[in-house]
Amino acid sequence: MINQIEINNYWEVIKYNYDQIRYAEVKASIVISIYSLFFSLAYTIDILDSENTYEIDFTSYIDIIALIIVLPGLYYTFVAVSACVRCFLPRLSIATKKSPLFFGDIGTGYNNFESYLTELDKLMDDQDEYHKHLSQMIFVTGKIAHLKFINVNKAMKSLLTSLLFYTVFLIGIFVL
Repeated sequence: MINQIEINNYWEVIKYNYDQIRYAEVKASIVISIYSLFFSLAYTIDILDSENTYEIDFTSYIDIIALIIVLPGLYYTFVAVSACVRCFLPRLSIATKKSPLFFGDIGTGYNNFESYLTELDKLMDDQDEYHKHLSQMIFVTGKIAHLKFINVNKAMKSLLTSLLFYTVFLIGIFVL
């Protein structure tokens, strides 16, 4: 038999997992925002550059070196943005039983309030089954948080790598 303190502990773990999910999504949003700022700045500099200081026409070896430097930056930009998208839209293939506690199952598993209420009351009266549903929620939210953090960490590493390549590119363009 599960007591109220144990139930509260389960809900605290679920809340913690949801907080981690939100935190990963905030970090992914920041990565996207940094790219937006960087490319907006680059576009603005391009517009303001009336002398075409860094015009690339591929007639010299310096332009080819610049392209070789910028291509990995573009690759890592693609990796970072796609990892951020995967962070926002995780795809899990976890088979779980339908639960009246999970919002996705509530929205898709019940046609009306009466059938939902009957199922919820039945679950709340059976402490062992309630414990299983809470454990299932902890498991699923933990898996989602883990997947999101894998993606956001990949995005952050790719962001730093791409910005390094872009910085080297810009220094090379303006110095050479």
